[in-house]
Amino acid sequence: MAEATQTTQRPNARVDVSRALTQIMRHGRTLEWIRGNRSQWLATALHQELLFGTLRHYSSLQALVGSHLKKPLKPRDLDIMHVMLVGAYQLNHTQIAEHAAINECVTASKALGKAWAKGLINAVLRSIQRQSLSESAQVSDPRGEHPDWMADLLTNQYGDAATQLMAANNQRAPMTLRINPCVISTADYKAQLKAAAINFTEGPWPEALTLEQPQPAADLPGWHGGACAVQDLGAQCASQIMMQLLTDHATGDGALRLLDACAAPGGKLFHLKERLTVAGIAHRLYALDNKANRLEDLARIGRRLGHRTEEYHDQHSENTNHQDDGQEDSVTLSCADAGESPLPFNEAFDAILIDAPCTGSGTIRRNPDIRLLLSPQALLQQPPQQQRLLQNLWQHVKPGGTLVYSTCSVFAEENDQVIQSFLVKNKDAHVVPLHLSLGHPTRHGLQLLPTNTLTDGFFYCALSKAPSTVSVS
Repeated sequence: MAEATQTTQRPNARVDVSRALTQIMRHGRTLEWIRGNRSQWLATALHQELLFGTLRHYSSLQALVGSHLKKPLKPRDLDIMHVMLVGAYQLNHTQIAEHAAINECVTASKALGKAWAKGLINAVLRSIQRQSLSESAQVSDPRGEHPDWMADLLTNQYGDAATQLMAANNQRAPMTLRINPCVISTADYKAQLKAAAINFTEGPWPEALTLEQPQPAADLPGWHGGACAVQDLGAQCASQIMMQLLTDHATGDGALRLLDACAAPGGKLFHLKERLTVAGIAHRLYALDNKANRLEDLARIGRRLGHRTEEYHDQHSENTNHQDDGQEDSVTLSCADAGESPLPFNEAFDAILIDAPCTGSGTIRRNPDIRLLLSPQALLQQPPQQQRLLQNLWQHVKPGGTLVYSTCSVFAEENDQVIQSFLVKNKDAHVVPLHLSLGHPTRHGLQLLPTNTLTDGFFYCALSKAPSTVSVS
């Protein structure tokens, strides 16, 4: 149950949440789109609680409200349905005062230009209110919040464990921090959290701390000075894996050349840079993303963390032998499609990280809209794109180098099956066993799940490229 939240804020949060839900369900907008284009709909903690909570329980709330309607609403009145879903969520899943929840929902109808619905909203919500919690909320089957095709696919892949996975998808995700060792030691930062009365648990490596209660990021100690970043523990595994794989390479001459091929928003990129810097490993980091605005956000995040970025200016047309002279203390950025050759960087890389675009099915706790918007057809569209990225980037890995493939998906179609297809086509690629305290091994990699690692659902696979051989006559 959520803590009681002030309900007298203006503008009426139920209006904003209804509009956000309608954008999602009618127009296929995502939470990411809302964050970028209608951030006022997420303006307060109450907005966020109502929107994310209603999305998590959308199917069961829809069934509940529908059972109290004498006849279905017209499609044009989807916003009114959403006001009632929000109201039902408040009554059955929060500690917001029932009378306030109902009154604010009734008032919302006028703000939406549909004052005629006041009586309907009041009648439906008071009918739900009169029921006992056990009758109205019901202890819902976690499968019931998932579309049938998704529930069947998860059951086929995970067996009995699928029920626990789907139940985890209905929960709030924890808030995990990554301490920036280039700014502050973990010991000093833990002391600052304790002084601020912010409780936490320690993670499997020193810079990972999970907060017992989420906090506004900007209010965290040292946030504006780059002392920490918010990053799921599963996402932090990327740098752990990269550092394990780079240990042998680091004994060679010169700086390691490393590429984050799908870099935005930059969490994995900057975590790796911090680890390399602290370890004293000479390196040059390069980053690609196919959207300029995302790279701008990445650079802004880097500045807060104390990391310098610089744009890459292609000079290949003037000098085909040009080698980038990016500085070791900066990250070189370029806006380009990593699935297309040639890459803007005239480099062969010691290691490449592909945080591949995917369905995001492992992040449903954070993005409950995925469960409502994702379709089997959309899932099938992902593997060809992922194969394209793998195939193009593989040719830019040095002989003896490494490529790490990652998704935030729990579907084998985007994970092991993609790797298997790639291995069939590329005989110089070999799977490298991964050794982490988190996750369970799959055929080719490592799968993390919210049920047993308290992380988002991540998949990792490491591939080594066979060293080149020279025949001697």
